[in-house]
Amino acid sequence: MAHELVYTSAVRGLRPGSQGYCTVAYTQGTPPSSIQIMEAISTYKSLYGAMEEQGNENPASYSHYKSKLLGRDVSILSRVSPTQADHTGRSNKLAHHLLIHKRERLACGPVWLSLQAPLFYTEWEAKPHILKMPKVLPEVTIKGMHASYWEEITGDAGYAALLAASFVHDISSPYFIVYAQNMDILRLLAEASSLVPVALRWQLTFNTYFTSLPAGMTCTWRCCLPETPILRDSRHQVLGDLLDLTKLDHLPELDSKNVFVQLARSVKGSEDLFDTVELVQEPAKGMKKKFVLIPKREINMLNLKPRKLE
Repeated sequence: MAHELVYTSAVRGLRPGSQGYCTVAYTQGTPPSSIQIMEAISTYKSLYGAMEEQGNENPASYSHYKSKLLGRDVSILSRVSPTQADHTGRSNKLAHHLLIHKRERLACGPVWLSLQAPLFYTEWEAKPHILKMPKVLPEVTIKGMHASYWEEITGDAGYAALLAASFVHDISSPYFIVYAQNMDILRLLAEASSLVPVALRWQLTFNTYFTSLPAGMTCTWRCCLPETPILRDSRHQVLGDLLDLTKLDHLPELDSKNVFVQLARSVKGSEDLFDTVELVQEPAKGMKKKFVLIPKREINMLNLKPRKLE
């Protein structure tokens, strides 16, 4: 079960004297510090103005964030999106957050969990109130590792391996994915996360509509639309690895012998291809521990090196 918080524009909020953008519901017993953090990440930057012709095409932002402020064993799963105009007739947004503790983590990981409907609220008309009981999370079963949607979009399911391989080799390195508006980016991330060993899935952080990094948060898979200002404003900065799904003719060549590529392409993919996941201590003092994937010895593992953003 998970604690919830709902944040939107209202005549009256849950906190005495609050109005406008404010918290309208949260689970009884939620720590005040966690409430403040969830309120702080309830931001949303519209791609199109409310009066523009494409105003109703602003995407929902699904995310999974971790932060030292929350503690090691807690993370936040969220959905933030535009919603119907508020009581003043102005544009509005609805943010629904789930505070996930280690004991509540499902083996499917945060991306597949985000796909489950109706996990998140998509509209809110209730009066401000305290939620008496934590939310029960649905059971999710991942059937195979074949990246069928990646195959549909790119022509090769193996491209899902680029995200998984990059993350497993360095769980702290950001990876940018540029996608088109008509692509189901959450589904693409879910299939890629299937290739990540279960022990690492809740270390994976992401945002399906990344515009900026909230203070104190970590975000590994950063998904951007081509028009996103952060891509234009950061042309001369080294952001991390980049995969542009809007330019299919420029996708990197894949190594067919790579274990991640094999898993993504396999209709009957199995985690038996992995021997184990070991936690290795770096020799240098002060360095963080990181996970290292040990593949089967008979499989030739070559590093996948997605191109860098110039």
